[in-house]
Amino acid sequence: MAKVSQFGVIGSMSKLPPGFVFEPTDEEILFEYLRRKIFALPLPASIIPELINLSNHDPWDLPGGGKQAGYFFSNLIGANNAVIRATSCGYWKAQGVPKQISPSSSDAHNRMMVGMKKTLVFYRGRPPHGSRTSWVMHEYRLVPAPSAARAPQLNSWVSELGRWVLCRVFVKKTSSGSRRDFTSMDVSSSSGSCITEDSSSGDENEEQTSEWFRS
Repeated sequence: MAKVSQFGVIGSMSKLPPGFVFEPTDEEILFEYLRRKIFALPLPASIIPELINLSNHDPWDLPGGGKQAGYFFSNLIGANNAVIRATSCGYWKAQGVPKQISPSSSDAHNRMMVGMKKTLVFYRGRPPHGSRTSWVMHEYRLVPAPSAARAPQLNSWVSELGRWVLCRVFVKKTSSGSRRDFTSMDVSSSSGSCITEDSSSGDENEEQTSEWFRS
C-alpha cells in the first residue's frame, strides 16, 4: 500500500467505480469499519486510509481538500493521554453532546460495544477569539457496553477500544447550498505561520489556550 509521508497516511483512498459513492451509515462506520480496524479483522473494503495525528493537519490540507467528505482512521491520543485539537492555523472545538449509537445487529461482539459520535467544528486563530469556519469533523469511537465494562476478564479487550477513532471531515454546506472554499482565505498551508500570537500574553493565556485544545 502507498504511504504519503507528508501526512503520515498509510494506505490510500481506493478509487470507486463510476457511479459508486462511499456513504456509510453511522452504524456501519462504527461496527463494520472501526470495530474491524481495532481488532485487525478484514474490512468490507480497503477504502479508508490511516492518518496518524489527524488533528495536527489543517482540514484544507487533508486528502480530498473539502471537495468530498474524507474518512480516516486516526489515533488522537497524545502525551499524558490527552487529545490535542490544535493545528498550525486553528483548532477543532467540540459542539454539543456526543451522540450514542447502539448496534442493531444481533452479533454478540457488536452487542458488547456502544458507539459514540462527536461533532467538532474548525476555528481559525487562537481561542477564545477563533473564527468559526464551515469545516466539520464527525469523530466516531467505540466504548464498552455497561455489561462488558463490568466483566474483569474483558479488561484487555476493553483497552483496545481506546486506541483508534474514525473521523469524517467535510465542509458544511451554506444556506445557499454551496460550499465555502477556505483554501483561499490567506491560508499558507505549507508555512505553518498563519497564526499570530501576542508575545506579551504571558503564561496565563498560554495555559488557557492549551485547555481549549484538549477534548
